[in-house]
Amino acid sequence: MSLDAMDWVWTRSTSKGNARTVLLAIADKCPDERCVAYAGTAMLMQRANASRSSVRAVVDALLASGELKIVEGAKGPRGETVYHLPYAVGHTLSRSDESWLDGVRIRPGSDSGPGQDPAPGGSESGPAGGQDVVPGGTESDPQNASNARERKEQQQSHAPARAASAVVEQLQPLVDALAAAGVAVRWSLGLGEQRDAHRLVERHGVAALVDLAAHRTAPGDAPKSARYWLKVWSDLDRPAPPSPAPAGNVVPFRGRSAPAAASNRQNLLAALGNIESRENA
Repeated sequence: MSLDAMDWVWTRSTSKGNARTVLLAIADKCPDERCVAYAGTAMLMQRANASRSSVRAVVDALLASGELKIVEGAKGPRGETVYHLPYAVGHTLSRSDESWLDGVRIRPGSDSGPGQDPAPGGSESGPAGGQDVVPGGTESDPQNASNARERKEQQQSHAPARAASAVVEQLQPLVDALAAAGVAVRWSLGLGEQRDAHRLVERHGVAALVDLAAHRTAPGDAPKSARYWLKVWSDLDRPAPPSPAPAGNVVPFRGRSAPAAASNRQNLLAALGNIESRENA
C-alpha cells in the first residue's frame, strides 16, 4: 500500500530535494504491495511545485539511481507513464509507527462554537487545542476522496490488458503492437468496425498500421479512439493520385526521331527513282 512505499522513501531512499518529493508523489499513488503506479508529468509538477524541466531532470536521475523504473509497454488511463519502485517492494511500515493511532478518536461536529470553554493552551479547533483529529482529514474530505479515486484507477489500470479490451482475438496483435509503440488507443469498436479493421490488417499488415499511427502521435498525446484510427488507416486503401499532365505550351522532346524520319523519306525517294528508271528503260 502507499503508506509502506512512502515510508520506504522517507527512511531508505537516498534521493534529496525535488527528487525525493517526486518519488514520494509516485509512492503515494501505489495501490498495493507491488509498488507500481502511473503518474503524469503535470501531476508531478503540481505536487513537487516544480517546472516541467526540473521534474524531467529528477525523474531521469531517479531512473539512473535504480530507485525508480519505468514499466515498459504499460500506460495509465490517460497515457501516463507507469513507474515501479523496486526497492520498496516488501518494505512494511513499522507497527510502532502506527501504534499512536490506536487511541485516536474523531469527534463529530466542532467544539469551538460560541459559549464553549477553550481547551488549555488554546481553543480546541486551534493548532494547540485538544481535539483529536487524524492528520489528512476525514474520509469525506475532497482531498481524501480524490486520492481514493486515484487508487481505484490505479488498481483498474493494472488489470490484464486483454480482459479490459473488448476486441476480437484477431485484432489482439494490432492492440499489442500499438501499446508497444506507445500509441494509446480507446477501443470501442462495434463488431462491424472490428471486421473492417481486421481487413485492413490483412491487406496492409500490422506494421503499416502501427507505423502510420506512430507518425501521427506525439509524446503526451491523449488516447484517441479506435474509430479515429480506423478512418486514418482507411486512407491506405485510396489509390495514389495520378501524375500531373505536361502543360500545353511545352513541346515534347523528340530526341532522335526527327533524323530517323528524314532517313526514311530519302529511302522512299530512292526506291521510287529506281522504279521510274526501270520503266523508262
